[in-house]
Amino acid sequence: MVILSLHSASSRTRYRAFPLFAVAAAAAACVLAASPAAHADRYYVYYGPPAPPPPPPPREAYYEYEHPTALSLAADLEGAVPLNAPVLADGNSLQGGGGFKLRIGERIHVARGLHITPEGGYGFDHVWASDDIGNAYSWDMHRLFGGARLEFGHIVVPVFYAHVGYGWRTTGDPTVPAASGVAFDIGGALDLRLIPFFAVGAHIEYATIDSQPYTPEWMALGLHASLTL
Repeated sequence: MVILSLHSASSRTRYRAFPLFAVAAAAAACVLAASPAAHADRYYVYYGPPAPPPPPPPREAYYEYEHPTALSLAADLEGAVPLNAPVLADGNSLQGGGGFKLRIGERIHVARGLHITPEGGYGFDHVWASDDIGNAYSWDMHRLFGGARLEFGHIVVPVFYAHVGYGWRTTGDPTVPAASGVAFDIGGALDLRLIPFFAVGAHIEYATIDSQPYTPEWMALGLHASLTL
């Protein structure tokens, strides 16, 4: 009998507590329902169109950052005008001709607007000749030379140069044997460097080969182009 009474009291206690739990659960549900739903904020960034490229630097700026030295490759194409043409025993006289030169050197930046180019190369000039009875003979003149060029400026560039070396001449005239000797030239030029590292220009020079007994002397006038790498 005692046991049954205790059991009945415990059951009544549980039944009384149940409504309290129900009320608490309902209140929590109301609080959760009233709370705003969490969400991530969105931000939009407008970058606009890309910035335009900077303007090109002035033409002089290309030359402000030249390498201290640069390989120079050049070629000359020219006409030859004989000077003090020797008068031969058969009346043979030298007339005009033409030729070319190939040059390679090292262009050195000395100061702003000043360059020096030690260089070497090969030159060839062909001069026509004829005697009193119409026989035609040719003189071929070859040179291996070394020297230097001095340049002033960036765009319009005056140039002075000189070379010395070894030269030889051959001719079809049986009265003029082949001969060789010291070769020398000196001249001036005017270059245009409208494109960085590339130049074209015109030149005039005096050249000679000390090949006795007939020493050829001539003026060379022509055009040339050079590329620096």
